[in-house]
Amino acid sequence: MGILLIIIAYLINIYNLYRFLLLCLGILLITLSIISKKSNLFLIIYISILLFVITYSIDYVNTYLFNFRPIFAIENKTNAKVSVINSLFYRQYKCEDQYIFDNNYELSFPCETSLVQDIDINKLLNEPAVSYQKYHHQFIKVTGKISKINGNSNIELKEYTLVDNSINGYVKFNDASKLIIKVSDDVIDNYKIYDYITVVGLLNSYDKKNNTLTLKDIKIEDNKKYNNYVIEVIEDDKCSKDALEYIQDYYTFCLKNIYINYGFDKYELAYLIKDGKINLEDILKIDIEDNKDNFYKLDKFNILNCHNGKKYLLTKDELEDYTLCDE
Repeated sequence: MGILLIIIAYLINIYNLYRFLLLCLGILLITLSIISKKSNLFLIIYISILLFVITYSIDYVNTYLFNFRPIFAIENKTNAKVSVINSLFYRQYKCEDQYIFDNNYELSFPCETSLVQDIDINKLLNEPAVSYQKYHHQFIKVTGKISKINGNSNIELKEYTLVDNSINGYVKFNDASKLIIKVSDDVIDNYKIYDYITVVGLLNSYDKKNNTLTLKDIKIEDNKKYNNYVIEVIEDDKCSKDALEYIQDYYTFCLKNIYINYGFDKYELAYLIKDGKINLEDILKIDIEDNKDNFYKLDKFNILNCHNGKKYLLTKDELEDYTLCDE
């Protein structure tokens, strides 16, 4: 009867507490059938532990080789499509109808980020203790602005308030609480303070003293916020007709400033070029009217790209003056 109960527990391929209870009852019956009146407590404990080790090993093999649902596990659900079944030394991700084995808890979030509902950082950090109680040990998706980058190990997000007429992504951060995201070196290289970021990660801990939540095993969502933008040009009313240095290797003629407007944030072109977020090739993909040699006509301004590396940003009225490249 004990062996039959254990077999039934393995044959039921769904995550369910009753499977574990069936297995425990089977182990108990087998143990009782083996022991006798002469058996001591040590022998009973030894047999029980041995049976648990054997059944756990079978459970591990079934999960690893045959993608079965584990019995020795606890499931933490994010939603109906995403959950994590945690066992000893391994876990199994559920990504909609797909199950992914993760040995020794090494994998970051492997599912599509679109399967998880987004939480605004201001809502999450408004009451961090309440948020932790609600989402702890679950994978959550958070969107916010980067408030701090700590070396090559983590990124911080804080509550923020939008500032009227701000440029270069500037917002006012609230220092009362924060979210720490544990990331790798190559991830940090792609971001700056005030950038928007969307991540999915396991809400791992809450530091009550510092009001700090921590995400680990993260996956960064491809941020499409910065894919589309509009170029805005401010011409100089007092044009001296002299080339003015805009940023290294970039010069302007009669242009006071150029802005890249994403709709939610407005950046100076010089700021984006300096941070490596945009380059000449990116600009030339926007509304190209004509392309002759190294002189490019855009909707709002013209660009002269010299062979010596200098780039002149000109008003629409400026002619193709290649003598500038000799200066």
